[in-house]
Amino acid sequence: MTRKILINALDPDVSRIAAVIDNKLEQFHIETRAKQVTQGNIYKGVVTRVEPSLQAVFVDYGMEKNGFLQKNEIHRDYFQDIETKDKSLFNLIKKGQEMIVQVVKDPISQKGAMLTTFISLPGRLGVLMPGNTTRGVSRKIDEEAERKRLVKILKGINVPEGFGMIVRTAGKKATKAQLTLDLKYLMRVWKNIDTLAVKNQAPCLLYKEQTLAVRSLRDYFTTDIKEILIDSPETFKEVKDFMAMIAPKQKKIVRLFKGEKPIFTKYQLEEQIASIFKREVQLKSGGFLVIEQTEAMVTIDVNSGKSTKKKNIEETAFHTNLEAAEEVARQLRLRDMGGLIVVDFIDMKERRHKADITKTLKKNLKGDKAKTKVGGITTFGLLEMSRQRIRHSITFGSYETCRHCNGRGTVPSVETQGLAFLRQINLKTLKPEIKHVTGLIPREVAYYILNKKREELLDIEAKRKVSISIKIDPEMVFGQSSITCTT
Repeated sequence: MTRKILINALDPDVSRIAAVIDNKLEQFHIETRAKQVTQGNIYKGVVTRVEPSLQAVFVDYGMEKNGFLQKNEIHRDYFQDIETKDKSLFNLIKKGQEMIVQVVKDPISQKGAMLTTFISLPGRLGVLMPGNTTRGVSRKIDEEAERKRLVKILKGINVPEGFGMIVRTAGKKATKAQLTLDLKYLMRVWKNIDTLAVKNQAPCLLYKEQTLAVRSLRDYFTTDIKEILIDSPETFKEVKDFMAMIAPKQKKIVRLFKGEKPIFTKYQLEEQIASIFKREVQLKSGGFLVIEQTEAMVTIDVNSGKSTKKKNIEETAFHTNLEAAEEVARQLRLRDMGGLIVVDFIDMKERRHKADITKTLKKNLKGDKAKTKVGGITTFGLLEMSRQRIRHSITFGSYETCRHCNGRGTVPSVETQGLAFLRQINLKTLKPEIKHVTGLIPREVAYYILNKKREELLDIEAKRKVSISIKIDPEMVFGQSSITCTT
């Protein structure tokens, strides 16, 4: 089993990172210049509004929309000393008060970013937490002996007073010397942030998260990775320098790709990447998944399709579900989907089969950096689970809402639009002073009205004593219309 990381960063407008095992895509991340990610950035901000009813404040941190900071995300050091017994948020935090905040979730749609004052600085092996005293080990490291070893090392490391530290999953099997080096690096970063906060006026940027290439290596690099191939000389140098700092012995595996074919084409990845944007995912058995993402949840439907090789319905359903459970875990990881997820497995009667499917799903989710919780399969064949939202789903920055259907996935038929347009004309011409109406509509709708609904138009003109002109607007998005009335 050969693990590689491929980095495509030749185009300055987009960076793409792929982690592959034997040329099968296992991790994929993309970042575009048009949709810059601010999650993890640290700013000096100023409170613009206190909302006791929301138990939150709004903070101007230098971006277009103010950030949203909940009371439970405000460090007690920011609370005002007050003599009154009323400890409401309005008394604890004042408008104009300055704070150092970190972006937890990027702004999306009409919502501003989610902020926190509990700063976390991730390193290669650990996370430094200024203003916190917590010292522990990632829950993903579940071997009891290894946890005890790391806790013992943490107790022996000189973590400065007023700072906390968590050993990341990547810190498994780390030595005291390695964790100490990581701590020293993170302390230098924090001191630089602290200095900038004193020198600069709010709002301002104090710390910018590293590039996608460096972040991916920081979060996903493991010693079993045999090769890191990069097609951009600038990114190659950046990654080489970073590897020299975090894993000097492994920097030799970082190589500059110089092939004639594009790097992802060379390793047959483009088709695999294209598939993660599709609604349907094919399974080897002939079955398939249908993945739908809504505002509230992600729904995944498992279908048997052409999977009919087993001796009976129960066995066919079980083996298709078994394959689906493995692929569901992979797709959630590839697409960066979070929140509530409901998987509709093919109905099975045997309890042991349902237990095996749940066990398989949990096993394949173990390598996921995001925290997950998995329930059992209900009598209706549904499995509920949740996955931590680490970042935006893969479509963020790559896709935009359809201008024709506004995200519905369907548009009104020509007949529906034509009849709706006629109703608007009827309504607009009710006023006796209206003498002329001009309607702008898409080509297909105009043809339908002029050819199929000509009598209705003539009837409105005669009854209301108005002149109606229908014009085609070739630039108009399907589903739109415009009516202008003159006296």
